Amino acid sequence: MVQERSERTRGRLVEAGAVLFDRRGYAGATLGEIAAAAGVTKGALYFHFASKEELARAVSGQAERSLRSACAELRAASSPLQGLIDAGYWLVDALGADPVIRAAFRLGREDAGWQTAPTTAGPTPADSRQPAFADIRGFHSVWAGVVRDLLAGARRAGELRDRSGGLGPETLVVTAACGLEVVFADGCPAEERARRVGALWDWLLPCLVRPGTAGGYRTRPSVPRPA
Repeated sequence: MVQERSERTRGRLVEAGAVLFDRRGYAGATLGEIAAAAGVTKGALYFHFASKEELARAVSGQAERSLRSACAELRAASSPLQGLIDAGYWLVDALGADPVIRAAFRLGREDAGWQTAPTTAGPTPADSRQPAFADIRGFHSVWAGVVRDLLAGARRAGELRDRSGGLGPETLVVTAACGLEVVFADGCPAEERARRVGALWDWLLPCLVRPGTAGGYRTRPSVPRPA
């Protein structure tokens, strides 16, 4: 019972921190305001988080877990390239509905000095090359890494056309995918989000896949999107 209550308090603090970081940025959000928004004392906040930096790390960590979990489910349900397309829809929906995701991106843009470029986890695929934008930091690096992994999986699965090797496709897709956060971070109706993401993939797919195969991919949302 005590542990459950403690976990709920910690969760409220992370959510409140995300809302304030998203609204005011890392420098503008104070621990006192975050504690008040979570409905706890400042002492209770310090019981869970020793500093604002530690709380910001927790917000970014929760966002990363949400992103990786969602993309793993999308990848398991389809091909790597279809999973990448669907991951773009997941991201823009999350930017509209989830302050934790929005806060993680804002924290990444501001970079208070505690964020680092990504590290490679696990073995490096034999066909991998030096990734584009290897020095991207913060949550942008997590999203860019997911995009690179799905694109590499599509290449290994033979979904990409032969001439799509090297850094060209990776640079194009990572740039476009990271740009989704910039375009939609400040709010956009769900219908317009879907229209723009679909238009992006309608243009990108013929550049990436073998001639005549673009029609085999769904470039529209698979389910109705939340407002």
